[in-house]
Amino acid sequence: MHIYTRKTPTMGITIVPMLDILTILLIFFIVHTEFKRQVSVLNLNLPQTHNLAGEKGNNNSILLEVGADGTLAFGGQIITEQQLPALVQEQLEKAPDSTIQVSAADTSSLGRFLQVLDQLTAAGLNVEEVPVRIDYKP
Repeated sequence: MHIYTRKTPTMGITIVPMLDILTILLIFFIVHTEFKRQVSVLNLNLPQTHNLAGEKGNNNSILLEVGADGTLAFGGQIITEQQLPALVQEQLEKAPDSTIQVSAADTSSLGRFLQVLDQLTAAGLNVEEVPVRIDYKP
């Protein structure tokens, strides 16, 4: 007489559902990854104000202007970048209470502006205390 014996199922891990989940996760991470792009030009649109009240400046302040084409003017005279540290030191020796104010055109390059700040640092100024303004011309 043959007695029916029940076959015990073999335990195992089903791989197909796990592969589906891994594939979906892989696609998700690929799609949502930010790829680094090199920025070649930095266009800044700085906010402008037209009606803010300002403070009266120091009478002994000298204006350092950075033009749109990168030219420098110190106290109304066109100068080169190499002349800037010597002129700043000379001005501070003549009048120790005088201040330097930097004014840049809104279309001047950020690199040129940073070069000017570097030259002011070379002249012995703390650039964190130098007032800066961007001239916006509509």
